[in-house]
Amino acid sequence: MIQDCDNSLPGGCRLIPLAERCDERGCLSFAEVRHDIPFEVERVFWIYDVSEGQERGAHSHNECAEVVVPVCGSFDMMVDDGRTQAVVHMDSPHVGILIPPGVWCCLRNFSEGTVCVVMASHPYNAAGYTHDYEEYKCQIVDVRRYEPSMYDVWNDFVAQSKNGTFLFDRRYMDYHADRFEDCSLMCYKGDVLLAVLPANWVEETRTVVSHGGLTYGGLLLSEKITTVEAMQVMSGVMEWMRKEVGACCWLYKCVPHIYHRLPSEEDLYALFRQNAVLKARAVSSVIDNRCRIPMREVRRRGVGKACKHGVNFHEAHDLAAFWKVLETVLEERHGCVPVHSLDEMKQLKSAFPEQIRLYVAADDEEVLAGVVVYEAGPVAHAQYIAASDKGRAVGALDGLFAYLIEEVYATKPYFDFGISTEQGGSYLNEGLLFQKEGFGARAVVYDWYQVDL
Repeated sequence: MIQDCDNSLPGGCRLIPLAERCDERGCLSFAEVRHDIPFEVERVFWIYDVSEGQERGAHSHNECAEVVVPVCGSFDMMVDDGRTQAVVHMDSPHVGILIPPGVWCCLRNFSEGTVCVVMASHPYNAAGYTHDYEEYKCQIVDVRRYEPSMYDVWNDFVAQSKNGTFLFDRRYMDYHADRFEDCSLMCYKGDVLLAVLPANWVEETRTVVSHGGLTYGGLLLSEKITTVEAMQVMSGVMEWMRKEVGACCWLYKCVPHIYHRLPSEEDLYALFRQNAVLKARAVSSVIDNRCRIPMREVRRRGVGKACKHGVNFHEAHDLAAFWKVLETVLEERHGCVPVHSLDEMKQLKSAFPEQIRLYVAADDEEVLAGVVVYEAGPVAHAQYIAASDKGRAVGALDGLFAYLIEEVYATKPYFDFGISTEQGGSYLNEGLLFQKEGFGARAVVYDWYQVDL
């Protein structure tokens, strides 16, 4: 189970002990980036000659983090995350304090002759400060862990979000709740829900994954969210992960742009500003029906062969007949089984009859090929594809895809064949890719980012 993180300071603030070396010549302390300072230092400044009774700070940063060190003298550092407040007396040149973005801080009670050095993660930006405390309180993003009582609120938000699909509906996510420890989050500003994050927790590696049971699963965003608010959400989510579960890493699986109902790449910019690292990139093959590339002749010949053999194409409801074909193909060719069992797929299709469809190619005797299609917003996604030996011999799959692309989903913006890569994208199945590109599909990437916390 997830354990609470022992941290008494608000907003992710923490004291940072720095190395000290002393001998008869005096003392020396130092800080190393990434070892002592948890960010790349972009700016260094120092504060000195502060008159008695004066204060410094009294602001928050929207995205800049700082480490403050009293190299001489002392002062009191007040830190406030909008919910709790603490005061730390800073009087050691080998102890700094980390001030993450989104924390209100104020330096006061300077002793005479105090000098403090500040190491910052970003260059100076006047627009990056909030100086009014009441305004600051209004800007705070409140991150809450999802609970079953939030079921309806979650589903309503997903349905109205800019980039959500039915895969994020709790009826879909919860079918495999026994396999993943849910760590989904809901992000509010005041009473307004700005974003939700489907996620699970991996205790062994102290990692949050968004989401291990889904092909994609980044932040789902409100129509009203701004880019600055998305950055605040990203910072708030990261702070929640650090403080509440003691996470060391966040694996972020972006929602590909083709699934967006409205432009929704604020999260990609926020990831960039948080120094996220691209860890995996899968290639999926997608047809853009607004500007369709003609099929290659080899695929057209397959379509003609299917027609010559009298193969018919239609929507079917007998999952069991297709599942026999699918399981046989996966076992014989790949030594594996479908991600979803037949019972699980029946359960999901029952919950989402308009979004999960089965189309088959058949003759009078049997199912020759089939495709399970997920209708996810602007995309028809081929979730499962299989053809029997007989089906391959008569071009059943070529004919079925022509039927789906040119008739069933001709007005859908995108038809997604799915990925043709393995091992995080380092292996490309060129034979599979050739087949998909033969229908006029071209590459769209599915990206995974890693954020070190």
